[in-house]
Amino acid sequence: MPPDSIWTRHWRGVRLLITGLVLVTVLGGCVIRVAYNQLDWLALWYVEDYFELDRAQEPQAKRLIAQTLSWHRTTQLPQYAALARRLLEGAETSVDAEFLATRYAEVVELWDALLRHVAPDLARLLQTLSDEQVESLFARLAEENSELEEDYSGVSPEERRAKRDKEIIQAFRRFTGTLNTSQEALVTGQTAQMHDLSSDWLRRRAVWQGEFRVLMTGRKADPVFVDRFTELVLDPNQFDAPGYRALVEENRQYSFRLVAEVLGNLTPVQAKRLQKNLKTYAADFDSLVKASNPASGSR
Repeated sequence: MPPDSIWTRHWRGVRLLITGLVLVTVLGGCVIRVAYNQLDWLALWYVEDYFELDRAQEPQAKRLIAQTLSWHRTTQLPQYAALARRLLEGAETSVDAEFLATRYAEVVELWDALLRHVAPDLARLLQTLSDEQVESLFARLAEENSELEEDYSGVSPEERRAKRDKEIIQAFRRFTGTLNTSQEALVTGQTAQMHDLSSDWLRRRAVWQGEFRVLMTGRKADPVFVDRFTELVLDPNQFDAPGYRALVEENRQYSFRLVAEVLGNLTPVQAKRLQKNLKTYAADFDSLVKASNPASGSR
């Protein structure tokens, strides 16, 4: 599972409840080609939202981003394009919970591959941070934690559920158009069965950040800092409370059923709109792959 780490903030909006469409929601519904081709400066901007890079660190960060994007274009983009096609093919026939679970597992594997690739180089960049930069980083994380506390645990369970239902319905609307009353009932029927894990998730996030802070304290002298940081990134589940992972898995299964039920009850107009959107995303990924490997387009 993607960890609750400093570079995954923008993944929070990707709800398990729309897992079957996670490939495209990862990019927030943007035009994929536009978003992907701007990732170099977006990534640098994102890093500097947490701490300001000095003159030596900025070129190091730029090299890390450039090398990661080059690797991603060569090895990962073709897999995303193939996954987009599988999603499109599924939407053109029928989608069940098993299909969604398989596609979700593929997305998680792609995400984990990215983390495995980037974590060692990111660790080396983090080792160069000054104490002032580290304080800036954790001050920014503290701000996020306060915002998340207000969003996820600062309201009643009923208010959290209503907000979650609204977000899910809005996510479907982006791909299928407005849901009708019976389709919205399918959403609320499944979410009513889900566990409210907001407090547990916030607790795990706080524990993870505590371990991260301890690790950063010894960053310059620790001979195995890179390995320890990589393990911390790749295995956030080690901080789960007893029973938490089982509840997450139950919620995930409810999510797959929710998406499958709604997609199985689309009107012809909604189904056509969904297929059109997925075709656009699939074509965007195909275009990115061809742009990354011009020779492939001439065969």
